[in-house]
Amino acid sequence: MPEISTALIIKIIVIAVAIGGGIAVIYSVKKAVSNAIGRQLSRANDLLRTINDATEERQNNAMQFTYVDPNVVNNIKRDFPDYDENIARSIVENTVMKYFLVINGEASENQLEYCTEAFKQRAATMAKDNSSTVTPKHYDDIHIHKSQVASYHRDHDAATAKFQVSLEYKLNGIKAQHIYEADYSYYLSMGIEGENASLICQFCGAPVDTAGSVCPYCGSEIHSSVERTWKVSRISMLR
Repeated sequence: MPEISTALIIKIIVIAVAIGGGIAVIYSVKKAVSNAIGRQLSRANDLLRTINDATEERQNNAMQFTYVDPNVVNNIKRDFPDYDENIARSIVENTVMKYFLVINGEASENQLEYCTEAFKQRAATMAKDNSSTVTPKHYDDIHIHKSQVASYHRDHDAATAKFQVSLEYKLNGIKAQHIYEADYSYYLSMGIEGENASLICQFCGAPVDTAGSVCPYCGSEIHSSVERTWKVSRISMLR
């Protein structure tokens, strides 16, 4: 068996030490990266907990609704079987948010999609009056906590679902919480708002004199879409 030279032994030892050192370095780097990721994940979890706690506190501190009729949705569905509470709530909340933007002068009244023309005109007038004051009102950080249909009324001219909206905002930098009320109306005849869009069949375009469930001209269902028939006609602060 040939003898191994001293130089070769030294070279093998150097290579082994280098490999061992490399492995140690890799392990140290891996451990450092793992620790760093762990710290970042821990911070992220702490941040999420803080956000969740703040959200929960905000919800708990939201202003509560006044009396809500427990049968209100059933009463609406009795007259309008296709009424969709989720769509209605979404439209009302979206309209309330845009309403404040209009008052701020940051949006046009024409962006109030599902609203009566009379309400659009009132919002435009309010925005104009607000901008002409010495210290205009400006709403920031608008947040809707929750909304719910609270009551329902129907007469000869219109059916109206009254929504209550619990929200908060900063008015000229000062935080405030309020309950707003929004009228979500379905016009059954030419009423005080001058609205008759809901009396037009969306299938054949024929005028409809009553709020029957079937168009007398083409036989199509008139109440097939809450989005096309219901409109926000009023928004005001309740308390």
